[in-house]
Amino acid sequence: MTALPLKLIFKNVPQYYQLSSNKLKIWWDSARWVALPNSAMACLLGGLLAYAQGEFNLLYFSIAFMGVMVVHLGANLLDDYADLKAGGIGLRDTVQSKVTDPVRTVKAPYVLSGDIKLNHLLIVSFILFALGIAACIYLTIQSGWPVAVIAAAGAVISFFYSMPPLKFSYRGLGELVVSASLGPGICLGTYYAVTGSFSWAPILIALPVGILVGLILFIHSVMDYRPDTAASKRTLVSVLGSQARAVALLPFILSSAYIIIILGIMLVILPATTLLVLLSLPMAVSFIQTGHKIRDGQYDRIRARWWMGPMEQMLEGHDWFIIAWRQARNLLIFFTLLIFIAYIIVIIS
Repeated sequence: MTALPLKLIFKNVPQYYQLSSNKLKIWWDSARWVALPNSAMACLLGGLLAYAQGEFNLLYFSIAFMGVMVVHLGANLLDDYADLKAGGIGLRDTVQSKVTDPVRTVKAPYVLSGDIKLNHLLIVSFILFALGIAACIYLTIQSGWPVAVIAAAGAVISFFYSMPPLKFSYRGLGELVVSASLGPGICLGTYYAVTGSFSWAPILIALPVGILVGLILFIHSVMDYRPDTAASKRTLVSVLGSQARAVALLPFILSSAYIIIILGIMLVILPATTLLVLLSLPMAVSFIQTGHKIRDGQYDRIRARWWMGPMEQMLEGHDWFIIAWRQARNLLIFFTLLIFIAYIIVIIS
């Protein structure tokens, strides 16, 4: 008697699984998982420094890492929600009608296509933030109240990055608060959660990483200067007043990342092996050159290089945007990888 119903049920399982997988992928892409390295780098560095000090706790580190990741994904969804709520679903069309040069104006494509409802972005982001808070509570109980203080500061920055009343990204503060949060904030927070102690090393080693994370947002703002201006979004580039002034700052911003490492070595806080980060200088120079091409509108001269990785995310007519973003992200990853190698040399020597 039960054979027919069971047959019908299992017949629909593959179709249900496919639909669920597609929906999960839509949410995964909407949360911009490709940006996770921006926060993962500092978190991994915090764990590495704890290991180098002989105080590594795998459970605490795993909980800290997952907490950082879910909050980052939630912040990305919240950023899309806030931008679309402020500008409306028709924001993209409005921006495109006001600018004529090549711009990247795709914002939350799955919301614009109707695959995800706008309010669902808010709900899912709240769930992800709740998971992050749960991780923070556990680590605070285990390692002490400083974990809660550091995590609370990061949560405020993540939540109010685009959300009112603070709206950091609309007041020219987005790049600065993200540099502080996704650099020394996450690294020190992870280090303290794992070791239960304070050190200057996580701050000094993660400041350059935070600068490079902020640089990813900064180059986004350079590329989106005209659409952001049309949409009344005040970024750091908008505060500077032009793409030319923003691009002129690139060498100074990049130089500061390397100078901090050298300063840390001189103060005997960082090992001399961290000078390995200088191997990333050619990538930094190439990145500055790309900034000049964007400033001059020479989009057709921006070319992909082998070290940027596969370009499967190319957008028709906007490949230059993806290339510039990949340059900034890969510089961050390579710079951090060199720090990892530097500390591994210290550990095994």
